[in-house]
Amino acid sequence: MTDPFLLPEPVRIWAEKTLGALVPVRDASLDVTLRSSWHVVRAADNARFVIKIARTSEGFTQETFVHRHVVSALGAGSAPRLLATLPSHLALLLTDLQGIPLPDLQVKVAALRRIHWRSGVLVAKLHQAGEATAGNRQEADTAVLRLAQDARLHLDVVGDRLSVEEQKLVAHLADRLSVLGGLPLGFVHGCLERGLVQGPQAHLSLRDFETAGFAPVVVDFARLACGPWLAQPHLRLDFFNGYGRGLSGDERLALRALTALHAVRRLAADGKEPGHRQTAEDAHAVLARLTKEVPV
Repeated sequence: MTDPFLLPEPVRIWAEKTLGALVPVRDASLDVTLRSSWHVVRAADNARFVIKIARTSEGFTQETFVHRHVVSALGAGSAPRLLATLPSHLALLLTDLQGIPLPDLQVKVAALRRIHWRSGVLVAKLHQAGEATAGNRQEADTAVLRLAQDARLHLDVVGDRLSVEEQKLVAHLADRLSVLGGLPLGFVHGCLERGLVQGPQAHLSLRDFETAGFAPVVVDFARLACGPWLAQPHLRLDFFNGYGRGLSGDERLALRALTALHAVRRLAADGKEPGHRQTAEDAHAVLARLTKEVPV
């Protein structure tokens, strides 16, 4: 029986043709239903690389495009380098930029504030990479409208886990989001919370671009608002100081709505098992904070 944690043989053979003999490795992911990712070591010099197999052909195509045409805008060493691809297996061979995702960092407050400032600088470079087309604008507006419409579906799933006031807040913000148009576009990452990592010597980089593409830039901030910014709001200010601008009124409204929708979506995805209590507590905390904010 094939071990699902081992690098598939055709992919290993392909990688060794490019790199030379590799030390046997196992899947770095604990959940084999997620995207597969292997940290591999070259036997000759112990150099480290990453082999990724995309979940879908669309994800493979998108991440390949980003590495070939976008990441150069971030500056040297700010993203892994793409060395080769194997389209038949949706595989990408990348340099390994080791690092710890932002939510997992355990550093002093002053250091964390500097990291979020530098994160803002780096994300601004990504958002400004490339120029959106009229087609990108139409797709982005449609995607935002779809997110607003999905809110009703999520509320149907988790309604009994939210108070009446929380349900009204989410529904109200979704309605406001559905009529917003013309939000500033940029090339967004899609999952900044896990994509931003700090490596050795406090070097910051971005990785995992399979969900990247043109969208309203504000969509990149919702996960951070539900994560590190929730407990430490000053980090949000530090981030936008590095980003180089604050949000417009419409963007602030959109971020409130997207933050609420993300919290409810996570609640719906995690189910009702006792082990997901932290997700429920986080969702209630997000909605409580949004309730206290001055409406736009």
